[in-house]
Amino acid sequence: MEIKLGEVIKAKREEKNVSLVNFAKVIGISPGYLSQLENGRKANPKLGIILKIIKELDLNIDMLLGLDEKPETAGLKVPSLLRLVIAKDRNFKVLEDKDVQRKISGIMEKALECKYLIEDNNLYAIFLEDVFIQMETTLKRYMAIQIHMQTK
Repeated sequence: MEIKLGEVIKAKREEKNVSLVNFAKVIGISPGYLSQLENGRKANPKLGIILKIIKELDLNIDMLLGLDEKPETAGLKVPSLLRLVIAKDRNFKVLEDKDVQRKISGIMEKALECKYLIEDNNLYAIFLEDVFIQMETTLKRYMAIQIHMQTK
């Protein structure tokens, strides 16, 4: 399996528990552009951006670009890349359900629609971060409900 630049960036950013919005601010690009890099929709970012990413995520440039083939360093890459592969497989399984696909598309459509209502880029970035936090909070609530139901 080929691991792409964006996948490595996303896996390392998530490993460090840094949100997409905050990391984009740190490296001086828009959250949308970072998302496109991570999802492979944009390729070949400027060298300055690559260098900032390497510095902030403490990455080895050879590893990031897929040039590092040494066996001793390959083992060091496995945990984050393995988590990435597992997460990707799990997401594909979830998306096999057409109802889930429709609901996720609806959520994405609404989030994108809001960009036209909240014209200020900084305010929109804060909005997206707030939505993300609310989703995490809601998830925790439902996980607690699930645990409570299992103990009954």
